Amino acid sequence: MKILITGGGRGIGLELASFYAMRHQVSVTVRDERHANKVASLGARPLFLDLNQQQSINDLAKTLNGEAIDILIHNAGVLHPEGDLDEVDAFNFAHSIQVNALGPLLLTQALLPNLLAGQTRKLVFITSLMGSMSDNGAGSYYSYRASKAALNSVAKTLAVDLASDGVKVGIYHPGWVQTDMGGPRALIDVGTSVAGLTARIDELDETRSGRFLNNDGTPLPW
Repeated sequence: MKILITGGGRGIGLELASFYAMRHQVSVTVRDERHANKVASLGARPLFLDLNQQQSINDLAKTLNGEAIDILIHNAGVLHPEGDLDEVDAFNFAHSIQVNALGPLLLTQALLPNLLAGQTRKLVFITSLMGSMSDNGAGSYYSYRASKAALNSVAKTLAVDLASDGVKVGIYHPGWVQTDMGGPRALIDVGTSVAGLTARIDELDETRSGRFLNNDGTPLPW
């Protein structure tokens, strides 16, 4: 299979790349050239992508023109920590929406011909339980919560709109993971998270498309 993973230079993305590169032909997007070397060492192909720039999305689509993609995994994301209302910043809020929600939508739009040329037609979004309205009992993190809620809405809508094309959409919370973003107090390590995520991706079919699931398969509230 041919797999494309965004944001694969570190953390969950790099672990996903490591898992799939042992089995399949994998391309991984990075924003930092230093991360490209780590990706290449796994046997995967590093590609540059900045989801904050439409031209970068267009350039990636040109690079991949004519290539089939069996699984497209949207993993790239950004978190601006806002402990309270006073820390909300307009630029950071817009940046979160662009990278975490609009960017994945525009990239899906640009790479849809590649996905339709693939055999499995799996479209995966690594989101967060922090995008859940029902589960929000802690507050704070305004831009991150809003952007992940927007991503969930985008992914669910794509599941509806692309169903007739045979595209299956996975919407997965990776857990609170011990990464640079999740921090050392997080509950699970990267290997545990990715083991669950890859199992969910493997079982993704028409009956599971468009569902919001934890990495262990537990249904989550919107």
